[in-house]
Amino acid sequence: MVQPVPVVYAAWLHGPGRGSGAIRSDQGGDREGRAKRHTRFRRFRRMNMKAVRSILRSRVNQYPGLYFPMLHVIRSPRRYLHVRRDTEIVIEGYPRSANTFAVAAFLLAQRRPVRIARHLHAPAQVIQGVRWGIPVLVLIRRPEDAVLSLLVREPHLSAKQALMEYIWFYEKIRPYSSSFVLATFDEVTKDFGLVIQRVNARFGTDFSIFVHTEENVKKVYQLIEKMDQKDTGRTMVTETTVARPSEYRKRIKKERSKELYHPSLAILLKHAREVYQQTVGH
Repeated sequence: MVQPVPVVYAAWLHGPGRGSGAIRSDQGGDREGRAKRHTRFRRFRRMNMKAVRSILRSRVNQYPGLYFPMLHVIRSPRRYLHVRRDTEIVIEGYPRSANTFAVAAFLLAQRRPVRIARHLHAPAQVIQGVRWGIPVLVLIRRPEDAVLSLLVREPHLSAKQALMEYIWFYEKIRPYSSSFVLATFDEVTKDFGLVIQRVNARFGTDFSIFVHTEENVKKVYQLIEKMDQKDTGRTMVTETTVARPSEYRKRIKKERSKELYHPSLAILLKHAREVYQQTVGH
C-alpha cells in the first residue's frame, strides 16, 4: 500500500499557490493523488542525495590518494578513467568546458590508440598527472556559460553549488599551472589542432594534429553522440546530457539563468569570473 505523503511536504508537492488545497487533498484519501505526490517526493529526496554526494565529492577530489581508491570502492562507472602510470595524456576541466569535444577530436586525429585520462572533472586528475610528468591539458570556459550548461545536465545541482565547484576546481590546480597546457572553450571548439600543437611543443610529444574542417567537426559530434549513448546507457541521445548545442538545451538554460543571476549569487559569480581571468592570465 502506498503511504500518504507527510502533510509537511504537501504544499511543496502541489506547487506554488496550492498549499491549503494540497493539505486537504492529502487528508481526503485520494489514493491516486497520494501515489503521484509520493512519487514526486521520492524523486525530490533522490535529487537532494545527489546534491549531497556532489558536495562530498568536491571536498575529496583534490586528493589523488583518497579520490582514486574511492572511485573503485564505490564502483563508480568512471573509475577506469583516472590517470595511471601508462596514461599518455590527461584531458580535464570543469564540466561542460568542451571536455568531450576535446577528447573526441583528439581520438579522431590519432593514428593509433592513445591512453587518455579524462572526464572526472577532479583536481586530483590534474595534480597526479603533473606529479608523474604526464602531459596534461586543462580546459576552461567562462563560468556563467559552463555553469548554466552544467545545470541543464544536473538538475539536482543549485547554481550556488555549481559556482563553488567551479571556483574550487581552478583554485586547487592553480599551483600547478606551469606544468600543464591551458585551453579555453573557444580555442578547443574553433581550432583544436592548434591546441594539440601547443601540447606537443610543451611536452615534446608527437600527437597527430586535428584538422579543424567542417567535415571533421561533424565526425566529432557524431562520436560525441555515441559517447553520450554509452554514458547514459540509452539507445537514443539525451538532449540534457549530450555535449553539443541544441535548441532544447537553450530553452532550459534560459529557465535556469534566473537562478544563476539572482542578486544573492552576485558576489559568488564575481569571484568565479575573477578565477577565470586569473587562470587564463588576463
